[in-house]
Formats: sequence, structure tokens, C-alpha cells
Amino acid sequence: MPRMLLPVSPLVLLTVAWVITIAVAVLPFLDPERFDIALLMLAREQMTVEDFTWKGASWLILAYLVFAMATFLTRIALPQPGPFRGRGDINRAARVAFATNLVFLGVTLLWVYLTARQVGGIRALIVLVQLDALEARETLLNNKLFKGMRVIYASLPATGTIAATLLAVGARNGNLGKTERLLCLLTFGFNLVVLILLPIVMSQRLLLLQLIMAAYFSTCMVHRRLVGLQYLPIGFALFMTSWIGREAITNASIQASALEIGFEKLVFYFSNDLLNSFMPFNREFEHTHGYFSFKFAMFFTQTEDYFRVLLADSLSQIDNIRGGGEWSVFTTPYVDFGAVGAALYIAGLAIISRIAFHKGFESVTGAAIYGQFAGAYALSTHSMYFAQTNFVAMIIVLVFVGSFAKERRGAPGLPEQPPSRSDTPVFS
Repeated sequence: MPRMLLPVSPLVLLTVAWVITIAVAVLPFLDPERFDIALLMLAREQMTVEDFTWKGASWLILAYLVFAMATFLTRIALPQPGPFRGRGDINRAARVAFATNLVFLGVTLLWVYLTARQVGGIRALIVLVQLDALEARETLLNNKLFKGMRVIYASLPATGTIAATLLAVGARNGNLGKTERLLCLLTFGFNLVVLILLPIVMSQRLLLLQLIMAAYFSTCMVHRRLVGLQYLPIGFALFMTSWIGREAITNASIQASALEIGFEKLVFYFSNDLLNSFMPFNREFEHTHGYFSFKFAMFFTQTEDYFRVLLADSLSQIDNIRGGGEWSVFTTPYVDFGAVGAALYIAGLAIISRIAFHKGFESVTGAAIYGQFAGAYALSTHSMYFAQTNFVAMIIVLVFVGSFAKERRGAPGLPEQPPSRSDTPVFS
């Protein structure tokens, strides 16, 4: 296992995400005067410092230890990764990725266009966003072209990630054609622009973050080392542009600059996420038996309404055990199953994630899929992203497109790349 990729392994990413979250989340409580806007937002969600409890802290530590132990045992059980299989028909995969992405983009842009026409045109929609972003969002949601259409929009990070992965493979072995390289660049570039602009209305900025992170992590998996570190600030700046733009529009009543509002709202989200991880441990509630940990399964089987009725009594208490948003990767299974069931769920997730990390060294599809896993772990304090329909839909898209890059049996893998002091560009 290449030691140079230890920083992007599941356990390390999980640890870094929690350390950063805790460090940022406590800021409003340490300096209330400086972070008055963040505290105001926490008060709106009825969240206070009293929500931190030793019982919640004990569970989070125990859950982390379960994850770490399952990761360690899985690492021991797995053999060394095989050579990277990158000599398949990546040109065909690039064309399929571009075509698939055109469908996703076409459906998304048609959705926006038809909604805009209903409110009086693109200019009228832009004015509506400026006057009332929440109303604009509801207008878009009420004009979905078909049920589940948001999964199409939410799959844009998947096609962008596989395009970035193919670019990395082409840079490594030189078998990506000029036309196909251009198609991959267009796929990634179009998706980047769309996911910078649309979340200002749709409030799904994490899709942009998921695209940036997954593309970077999958590229590292292909090269088997950290690459393009100089591009990380650019990715962060792109995300913050979308973030601040959205916050400046939706919080226009707050007397502060757009930059200050955006920064404090980001701090609020960290505090909110950490408090969400504690709230179920100091309130009474009934467990929800997998409703949140297997939400994707209900979508694909179209049984969400059935389980919502079946678990109506338990779900009616949910708003009492969380503020805004969702629970973290450690708390969500506890809400569903209690301590024992949650421990088993977390151990299973750790095993699957370590296998995905292992497979990410070996193929185009594996690298792209682990990019999504790595991105999800970077968001592990914010939500149980693995249980969301968006995540599973993106994995399905990656498996579909990646299947066109499979190489013939017996074809040799790519040779190992020696470590380099220079930082290779991500899409060189």
C-alpha cells in the first residue's frame, strides 16, 4: 500500500474532518462578540452550549474507535493492491462520459429554462433570486420535469469525476486521444461552471465541493501519490465564491458584508453539525430502524412514503433531536439502531470504505469511486452522505461509465511511478 496516499485514506480523512469541525465549531462559544451572527443562527435552531454532554462525547469516541479497529483489521486482511489497470479503452470511456454528461446537463438546463419561462424569462428568474432566493428555489423544485429528476442534477459530480480520472490516466500512460482529452476537459469544465452557479439558487453547494474533492482524490489514486497541491487553494476559492454568493443573497437582511456573512455562516454550519452529533444523547426519542441510514434504498424501491407512515410516531420526534441539517456519520446510525446496531453499521461502513480505498489503486472505476468515498468522509461531520440517494446514484454512474474502460484479460498493468519531488498538475 503506497504510504504517500496515507493522508487520503478513510481513517485519516475522517480524523481530519472531525478535528477541523471541533476546532471551528467551538469558536462562537469562545468569542461570542466576534461570532455574534453565528450565535444568532444557532439560537434560531434552539441550539446552545448545553447540548454538549459527556454521554454524547463518549459515544463519538466509541464510534471512532470501532471505525478505527474495523479499518485496521480490514487493512491486515487485504492483500497488497495489484498494478493499476489503465490500458483499457479509456477513449471510449471518455466519449461515453461526455455523452452521459450531455444528457445530465441537457435535462438540468431544460429544467431551469422551463422554470424561467414560467416566471417570465431568465432575467425574471435572476430578479426573483435576488429578491427572494428561497422562493426561487421552491419554484424550481415545484417544476421538476419528472419524479427523481434531482438525481440527474446531483449526478453531475460523478461524470465530472470520471472525466478528471480519465485525464489523469491519460497523463500517466499517454493513451488518451486529443479529441477525448478535450471531451474530458469540457465535461469537467461544464460541470464546474454549472455547479458554481446553480447552487446559488438551489442551495446544494456540497455538490460543487464533492466534485472538486472527488476529482482531486481520484487523480491522486491514479498517480498513487499526492499531486497538484498547488491547485487546492483554487478549488477552495471556487467553492467559497459560490458559498458567499448564496449567503449574500439569502441573508440580505443581516447588516454585514457578504464576506462576513459567508464566513460566519460557515462557522455556524460547523457548530450546528457538531451540536447535531450530541443532541440525540440528551433527549428522549424512539429509534427509526434504518430510515436515515438506508434512505437511498427507499428511494430506489419507491417505499419512502410507506416507511414514513409506518414510522410516523418515531419521525414526529426527529425535530427535537437535531437543529438544522442532518446528523454526522457516527450519530445517524445511533438514531436509527441504538448503540449496538450503530456499532455494527459503522464497522461495516469502515470495511467497505477500506476495500474501496484498496480497489482505488487498481482501476479507473475504482479510483473514481474512491474519490466519491473520500469526498464523503471529508463531509462526515455534516451528514451520513453514504446513505443519500445522490451518493449511490453517483456510484452507479461511475460503474456504468467505467465499464467502458475495462481492459482485455491478460493485459499488463501500468508500471509503478517513482516518487517525485515535483508536484504534478492534477490534469497534466
